Amino acid sequence: MWERSFVAVSVLTGASVEDALAQLLPGAEMRAADLVAKLREPRRSVRAAALAQVAQEVVFAIEETALR
Repeated sequence: MWERSFVAVSVLTGASVEDALAQLLPGAEMRAADLVAKLREPRRSVRAAALAQVAQEVVFAIEETALR
């Protein structure tokens, strides 16, 4: 999950998908392939929905950790 989170947060803060992937180890693109494909989609609504989904996952993970 962390690769998807890293890519999403990087893109949300202004990096390109390619720049975010370049910071990861080889093979990370495969583990984040579903998100990467959506972020490369020309339709803005698809990209926004993908980012929102991952952002929600990150928030839930933070909340889960905070509740322990």
